[in-house]
Amino acid sequence: MKASINIPLALALGVLLTACGGGGSSTTTTSGNDNDGTTTTTTGTTTTASGSTAPNIAAPDGARLLASQCFQCHGMNGVSASGIESIAGDSAADLVSEMLEMKYSTKIDIMHYQAKGYSEDEIRSMATYIAALPKSGGTN
Repeated sequence: MKASINIPLALALGVLLTACGGGGSSTTTTSGNDNDGTTTTTTGTTTTASGSTAPNIAAPDGARLLASQCFQCHGMNGVSASGIESIAGDSAADLVSEMLEMKYSTKIDIMHYQAKGYSEDEIRSMATYIAALPKSGGTN
């Protein structure tokens, strides 16, 4: 790869990692009245790696980030709100089988292009993550 391509690629990857890194939560602490009758309030924000909408499930490292591409079409956390099928909670073996079939197929469409971009290990990691997701879209 040329150096001129690496810089935009690194920037795009940084934006993607930040976007998929999760949400935050706020906490507010209020202490009682001081002797002079005032109340002290402190507000802080913490960022969590799992985010506010991602279920807390056991999966291989990086699987959630890899699977985030699937959620562009198959819905948030694999639960579709459109005509595209939901994939959350599907069998990992079935997902791997379908993705490998697409990866090595000569057919050309968006899913086949997507599958060709992942290694077999990445496909297995994504399938493990997606299979552990609740079919209803709720969090564990």
